[in-house]
Amino acid sequence: MAIKAPGSRIGSSVHMKGLKVGGKGNRRTMLFDLNLTPMIDMFSILVVFLLITFSATGDILLQQKDIQLPMAYSGRMLERVPMIGISAASLVFEGDEVMKTPWVTEKNYPDLKLPELSKVLKAARDNYERLHPMPSDQEKANKWLEESKQVVIQADEQTKFEVIRLVMTTAAIEGYSAINFAIKKKGKEEPAT
Repeated sequence: MAIKAPGSRIGSSVHMKGLKVGGKGNRRTMLFDLNLTPMIDMFSILVVFLLITFSATGDILLQQKDIQLPMAYSGRMLERVPMIGISAASLVFEGDEVMKTPWVTEKNYPDLKLPELSKVLKAARDNYERLHPMPSDQEKANKWLEESKQVVIQADEQTKFEVIRLVMTTAAIEGYSAINFAIKKKGKEEPAT
């Protein structure tokens, strides 16, 4: 193979009239200027939009469409803990239906313990203890105990107190002593406990 002097190679393989680079006469060249200003503007707007819509806390509350949260004047931000949802139709734990709400009465459960809910709460607590072993440091162990006892109840505002009482009692029996309720702050759409 012979050695050739380097030269312009852009478009040398294209054999179309008017596309040769460095041609003579009325032939077009393939060199053009790319205007980057509109593209940079578009990306800047996109970045600003994503920063504004991004929530650093994330969506902690997975609210069911059939649950209307009660309104309250004060509350605090939710933490990511096990969530029990109570609607008129069903009782759910972490989005999975556990039992039907109309069956949750003190007449059906005179010992104030819901066995289906108790089973999933116990499994969730065992799972938490397996994934997060208790630390040996006393200060961290106290925090671990505090976190492992929390549960949030997300109840519809029309839910009977009898149902809420049975759910709270079952949670307390299974070791969830820090029971919080999800509410909507008046004037804000942000759920709080």
